[in-house]
Amino acid sequence: MDLIYWIWLSLRCGAGSESGSYLLSKFSSPKEIYDLDKEQIDKIDGIDGELKTSLCDKDLSRPAHTLDFCRRKHVHIMTLESPEYPERLRAIYAKPIVLYYVGSLPRIDNEPLIACVGSRECSEYGFSAAYKLGAELTLAGATVVSGLAAGIDSACARGALSANGRTIAVIGCGIDVVYPRDNRELYRQIARNGAIITEYAPQTPPTADHFPVRNRIISGLCVATCIVEAGAKSGALITARHAEMQGRKVYALPGRAGDDESYGNLDLIYKGANFVRGAADIVSDLSPLYPSKLFLRNIPQDKYVNKRGKKSGARFENIRKIDDETVAPAPEHSEIAVSMTADLSSLTDVERAVYASLEKYFTPGEIRAAVATEYGKNLGVGEVLAALTTLEILGLCTALPGGNYVRKEKSC
Repeated sequence: MDLIYWIWLSLRCGAGSESGSYLLSKFSSPKEIYDLDKEQIDKIDGIDGELKTSLCDKDLSRPAHTLDFCRRKHVHIMTLESPEYPERLRAIYAKPIVLYYVGSLPRIDNEPLIACVGSRECSEYGFSAAYKLGAELTLAGATVVSGLAAGIDSACARGALSANGRTIAVIGCGIDVVYPRDNRELYRQIARNGAIITEYAPQTPPTADHFPVRNRIISGLCVATCIVEAGAKSGALITARHAEMQGRKVYALPGRAGDDESYGNLDLIYKGANFVRGAADIVSDLSPLYPSKLFLRNIPQDKYVNKRGKKSGARFENIRKIDDETVAPAPEHSEIAVSMTADLSSLTDVERAVYASLEKYFTPGEIRAAVATEYGKNLGVGEVLAALTTLEILGLCTALPGGNYVRKEKSC
């Protein structure tokens, strides 16, 4: 039953506080702290009166409810005493003394975890760059960590999942709360292919002050943080500051000078963050630290995939499981049949429709309208950008300056 006292102490101290670690440096266990009476608590130096009052609250009903919920819902609880607690997190200021998670965690201290974060309100370029970055880092062998927020974070996670990789999301609410609600399916996919992790007890709602607090965990889990696209007031810049204070590398993709969405990135680069053009630069920098885990060669150079999943000696089955037995060529009269010289057998109907529309249209907005008119599919902007990014990874289209895309036709 020691877990109930760990939960009690974490609730008494609150998220983002160093108080829990400070108290545990003076006492042997949360149970010993729980057993202190008011007189003993008043004699503790280094904590304020508010926390002393909180520690006098011995009510275990919420910790007991939390523990019961986690057992019933198969939510894992990790404490500072757990053997799987990452040393990377143990080394940061205000380390969480309790973490809740669903899914499965890798041996974090041995793995190249890379945080990929950015603004919720992102540009089309930012979304596309984030999706591609997530996919290519995953192909190279990294685990992508983000915050499950709308915009850049979600795009990075979706990119990692598109490459059949593991990804981790650190959330700013209870493990049973999905925020934003539109990410419910993404939440499930991450839990199946990685982990959702939080220091907030179940049933804790998402509030604005929670997200800056959780950002220290995103950077703390990782060896490096990449800011994909961030405006001047983006919370992603808080993650970058945490990473810097924690002694972790900070990377930033460049944006166009004068664009509000890119101001934070350009400012980071100006102040000394590592300028990178994409996943290959990050992998090149970190691969000497992980020679048996990160492989630059796994990031496709020739991104075209033919029927056998090969081109110029490269294999890309880890982007999509492609072979003649599992993926049949697109039927000549399928719902979205495209008569072209490029091999489209690996594409979804949405991706084929977007590819077909590229013959005449160039911007994601124009493509979205064309797909709705010609194929009756009402796609979101995110779906169009995700399809375009997949096509770019497969070498079937090219992104141009200004947010336009052009189709590339290749013979099989």
